[in-house]
Amino acid sequence: MKFRIALVVFLSSSFIGFAQLPVLKPDVEYDGYKGPVKKLTEVLYEAFGTHEKPEKTLKLESSQINYERSGKKIDIKYFTGEEELIFRIRHKRDGIGNIILDQAIDPQDSVIGRTYYSFNPANQLIEVITYDQESDLENRLHIRYDADGVVSERSYNDRHNDVRRREVYTYNEDGTVAVTTIYDRTKTKVQEVFYEYDDHKEVTTQTTFDYYDEEDPVVTVQMFEYKYDDYDNWIQKTEFAVEKGEIYPVLIIDRIYEYYK
Repeated sequence: MKFRIALVVFLSSSFIGFAQLPVLKPDVEYDGYKGPVKKLTEVLYEAFGTHEKPEKTLKLESSQINYERSGKKIDIKYFTGEEELIFRIRHKRDGIGNIILDQAIDPQDSVIGRTYYSFNPANQLIEVITYDQESDLENRLHIRYDADGVVSERSYNDRHNDVRRREVYTYNEDGTVAVTTIYDRTKTKVQEVFYEYDDHKEVTTQTTFDYYDEEDPVVTVQMFEYKYDDYDNWIQKTEFAVEKGEIYPVLIIDRIYEYYK
């Protein structure tokens, strides 16, 4: 598995950041963690076995996030499966504490990427721009909100700021995302993603309808199972693929939390 670049982690695929951003909310809450988290280590493994008995195989990658007691993020580090440092993230904040710049720093202390964050007057995140080591634009993300301050859509634009992918969100009554509808640069609907959740509001089933085939959509189903700690943070997530009626594990993620006492 190719190591995920920093932007993917920052936008965390777990729907963090869909609600309106209050000014004084600690980073640890933005990131979706509960309790006085001091350090979080996350380790990804390939998985094999059965639905009933998934097992870990190859260690793929890992990361570490450190927080101050106040919940303010200190730094992030990313490692290979052999525990070699790939890069770390250094933050710059504005006057009220929002992170407005993330710099990716390699082991030789060189900047290999920059991600800039912009906010509107309501302190809502509205734009994320990522540049590579040569200062070439890699990704541009725009975020729109509805009248209630909830994210209604995100658009991923190319270096000319033309939309190449747009995601529109429909919500359940409890605030979780029910459906993500995805459009390509021609404004054609190409995918729909439906979600089911457990009592902790974590996704347990993700069903994707791929409409690239005009005759019949391709349906992909992923399932997820979790273990939780006493703070209600998940400490293990197992991803399963569903194919021809068979369910088999493909990925196991361990999270090790260290809490302030």
